[in-house]
Amino acid sequence: MSSRIDSFPERTIMVGSHWRGLGLWNLYFISKLMLHWAGVLNFHVLYNLVFAAALLVPLPPLWLHRVRCSVATLAGVALLYYDSWLPPFKRLLAQPELLHFSSDYLLELAVRFINWDLVGAGFVLLVAYLFLAQWLRLTVFSVAALACTALASSFTLPSWLLVQPTSGMQPVYQVADVQHNPDTGVLSRTTQPIQGSPSNSQLTEKLDAFYLDEKTRQTSFPGANESAPFDILFINVCSLSNSDLEVSRLQDHALFKRMDVVFDQFNSATGYSGPAVLRLLRASCGQSSHSDLYKPAADQCYLFQNLQRLGFDTESVLNHNGQFQGFLDELTVQGRFPQPFIPTATRPKLTAFDGSPIWNDYDTLSQWWERRKQSGADRTALLYNTITLHDGNREATADGGGRSAPFTTRAQNLLDDLNVFIDDLERSGRKAVLVFVPEHGAALQGDRMQIAGMREIATLDITQIPVGLRVIGANRKATAQPVHVTSPSSYLALSELVSRLVGTNLFVDEGIDWPELTKNLPVTAAVSENDGTVLLQHNEVPYVRMGNRNWIEYPQ
Repeated sequence: MSSRIDSFPERTIMVGSHWRGLGLWNLYFISKLMLHWAGVLNFHVLYNLVFAAALLVPLPPLWLHRVRCSVATLAGVALLYYDSWLPPFKRLLAQPELLHFSSDYLLELAVRFINWDLVGAGFVLLVAYLFLAQWLRLTVFSVAALACTALASSFTLPSWLLVQPTSGMQPVYQVADVQHNPDTGVLSRTTQPIQGSPSNSQLTEKLDAFYLDEKTRQTSFPGANESAPFDILFINVCSLSNSDLEVSRLQDHALFKRMDVVFDQFNSATGYSGPAVLRLLRASCGQSSHSDLYKPAADQCYLFQNLQRLGFDTESVLNHNGQFQGFLDELTVQGRFPQPFIPTATRPKLTAFDGSPIWNDYDTLSQWWERRKQSGADRTALLYNTITLHDGNREATADGGGRSAPFTTRAQNLLDDLNVFIDDLERSGRKAVLVFVPEHGAALQGDRMQIAGMREIATLDITQIPVGLRVIGANRKATAQPVHVTSPSSYLALSELVSRLVGTNLFVDEGIDWPELTKNLPVTAAVSENDGTVLLQHNEVPYVRMGNRNWIEYPQ
């Protein structure tokens, strides 16, 4: 019998002849399968089977084993990354600004990738493997597990074995069948019911039908503005969702109790700042796909241009320099704004994740307000964008470093600053409407597919944001409780509400009929999209599509 030759990560296995098996690669495949079964790792069966087969090919010369070991190690790492939920490398290469992250922030991100529960479980699995490998041929078990997983992924039960949904127990959803009439050029849709789990094509058709419907929706603004002059202030906060408020226990902050209207299910439709601001600026038309955001839109889609036609001067203010990922260009070019006011003369409060300065929110707004009172304009529509809550921000110091600034502390300070600013507006006697509309969430809590802070897949925990509206200076008693808009909403509903407010004599009438103003606002399904990923709900179950891959159920 041939002598056994040991080499990491392979060991010779005798199966009738001198045959080199998977060896310690067994641990690699067993670990991946366990993570896949636990729902924390994807598993592309074909690629893993090909990889295992390449490791099982008999190679008598020892030097070939060493070459294969080196090549397999690189291939194994690449395959593990591909099977993970991490964004593809092309996504990272498309964002060279990521190289400008501060060293402190990069270290913080690296620590988040370490799941100590999985590290502990992996250590136990390694010890068990080293113990059992002395008596058992584990290659048989790992190959059998791979084969069973492959069969399970390709085997479909016959229809007569499937449990059919009972009427009244599971909703029947409709998928649109889009038809084009060549004579009239009109697109029409018929619907087909979906029962049970949807197929890949059905989810794609549902998404296409959603975007087709959204292209037909638009807010109609008044032809003229005859109401008393007032300002509209949009407070656009980066990284604050309903989930983040609950985690930081700030959902009952006094600011939200002062709102006249609160949207309970407002979907930001994205997990990143640039697209979020573009969606707000184009709020007067239905929700578009991510790619369409960077294509020209009709003039009537731009919320601030609609307000400008009604006599509002449009202005923007930032508490940051706006350089990261070309945010300033998106605001001025795509949003058609003039250059924003940035309070560079004052001392920064925080240092951003890329080392750039962040100024205090109250100081920034107060400086703009002093400028506004001296401008003499009758009406102003302001977009204020703040990144105080962005991931990785630190306390500002002279050397650009500083201690880590906890999210809860920064969120508390931001909400307190806005509360004080509202007090200033009320004392000034100026009439205004303040709209609190964050960009997206901070993803304070990670899940099975994304670590804390990662927003590649725009889940509901990231896109469900706290949106509220407050009228300042009206001739009416303050409402005891805010009016809640409970239906699924997005930017079109906000644009519609602003249009109604502009067409109403808010500051002349003795009372504001909020139930009437918020009645039948546009309803928008919770569809969210980033560059390369899209998520939609079916039967209250989220499904995600990444790149050109098939739809999969998002693990809960």
